[in-house]
Amino acid sequence: MWPRIVIGKSCTHLHVCACLVLCALLFAGCSEKENILVIEKPTEVHAITQAATASDPSTNIQPGKVIATLKSGETAKAIGVYHGQDRDGFKVKLADGTEGIIIAGDTFTVTSR
Repeated sequence: MWPRIVIGKSCTHLHVCACLVLCALLFAGCSEKENILVIEKPTEVHAITQAATASDPSTNIQPGKVIATLKSGETAKAIGVYHGQDRDGFKVKLADGTEGIIIAGDTFTVTSR
């Protein structure tokens, strides 16, 4: 009889612990900091275009034509990382909601908020 009681209480404690861990993970995920690019020199934002030859859909974006030029002091929210064949950069969302790619260079710094 006592093993059944011990097992029953252990299962209850495991359920409580599992719920606490799940809540902690959800809270940590919700409080994730966002990365902001702070522009130091004029920086071009390129349109996002689809590459016709890419076999992996997650890597088939390419920088297209220039859609905006950010000035010193302006910011852009980093929403992804771009890994191209020749260069890397950030997928960004501008204050007006426009999304594009900023090619990595020495024209901005990355901060967290």
